[in-house]
Amino acid sequence: MIDGKEDILKSFEKIGRDRIDSDDFKGQDDDWVKFENVARTALQKELGCILSNGKVNITGKVKDFDLVNIDEKIVGDIKHYKRTESGNNPSAKFSTLNEYVWLMQRLEQSQKVKWRKILVVGEDLKMLQTYVHRYGAWLDDIQIYYCSNDGSLTKIR
Repeated sequence: MIDGKEDILKSFEKIGRDRIDSDDFKGQDDDWVKFENVARTALQKELGCILSNGKVNITGKVKDFDLVNIDEKIVGDIKHYKRTESGNNPSAKFSTLNEYVWLMQRLEQSQKVKWRKILVVGEDLKMLQTYVHRYGAWLDDIQIYYCSNDGSLTKIR
């Protein structure tokens, strides 16, 4: 193990044991930022590594992702999505999820290296399940997690 990596992992284990106060996560416009931090912390605990915002090069074009660990070859993104106010599935948000799936698949193709590809979605579990059911054939080896506001992770696929 690389010097210091063990200490870092122990720090994340401690963070993971700390309860995330859901009162810190209320329905405001910038709650997606808070949710992103909650989801990142939960996934770091789950995977045992540090994940940060980062840029990756996909066939000469740089793309930002919410979850990047270059050393461990992990890339992913966090979304905080729900159905529309009328109860319909958010087709534009489904399109955005498909865009990220495609970008992560292109990353592997362009770099000719295997990456662990992850999407984390919060707020509406039923909407996420609908997405996976509808687009499962396109998802290849993409790992999909649902993250609740308190940081509980559920692996969907």
